[in-house]
Amino acid sequence: MTVVWQVLIGLLTTFIGILLGLSWKISRQRIIYWRARRFWRPFLSGDLKIVVDRFRQFDAFEASGFVGVGGMQAVAEVISFLDDVGFRRLGRSIDIVYHDQLEGDSYGANLICIGGPDANKVTDYMLKRIEHTIALGDPEQHVISMRDTRTGESYSPQGTRDDEGHEIITLDYGVIVKCPNPVDRRYSMLVVAGSFGFGTWAGVKLARSPEFLRAELVSRGMALECLYKTEIIREAPQRPDIVLMRQVPS
Repeated sequence: MTVVWQVLIGLLTTFIGILLGLSWKISRQRIIYWRARRFWRPFLSGDLKIVVDRFRQFDAFEASGFVGVGGMQAVAEVISFLDDVGFRRLGRSIDIVYHDQLEGDSYGANLICIGGPDANKVTDYMLKRIEHTIALGDPEQHVISMRDTRTGESYSPQGTRDDEGHEIITLDYGVIVKCPNPVDRRYSMLVVAGSFGFGTWAGVKLARSPEFLRAELVSRGMALECLYKTEIIREAPQRPDIVLMRQVPS
C-alpha cells in the first residue's frame, strides 16, 4: 500500500503542478492583455495587415529584393506579442505583405507599418496624411536622422569603427506613431520605424513593454507619437528609452 500511495501522491503532485503552470500561463496572458488593451485593442478588432519594408535598390543582384534583419525581427516580435494576447484565438487573421505589394484598396484596414520611408512606401504615404511633429529622415537626400519640428533638434544614430574600419552602430533612434488610419478612420494604424533596422526592432520591444504601456497617453488610448533611442550591443538593440511622447490629432 505504501508504494501505491507514493505513486498516487506523485501523480497528484504532477497534476497539481500542471494545473498551476496552466493557471500561471492564463493569468500572465490576462495581465499582458489588461495592460496592453488600450494601445493594442484596435488591432485586435478585425483582420490585420503587417506591412513589411523591402529594399529594391539591389534588384540586379537579387531580383526578389532585400529585407532587413531588424525589420523581420520586428515582425516576429509583433506576431509573438499578438499571440500572447490571444489574437489568433479570437479567430483573427494576420496578413504579412511587402509594402510594394499592398494594393490600393487594401489601405483601408488595420495596418502595422514596419520600417521607415526609405524602405516602406506605405509608411511614407501614411505619415504624409497625418499631423505629426517627429520628422523621419529624407531617403531621397540620404538623411537618416530624425528631427523634432517643434524645437528643430535632430536625433542621429551614433557609431564607431572596428579594427578593419567598418562602421558599427552603437545607438539608434526610432519613432512609434499610433492613430486612426487616415485612409479609413474606422481602422487603426501603427508605424514603427527606426533610422536603421535596429531602431525598428527596438520600437516593437518598446511598444510591448510595461514602461510604455503604463505611460499616460498610452494607457488612455490616445493617438500619439513617441521618439525613443536604444543602445546597440553586438548587433542587438537593448532596452529602449523614451525620449519624448506627444499626442497627435486623432
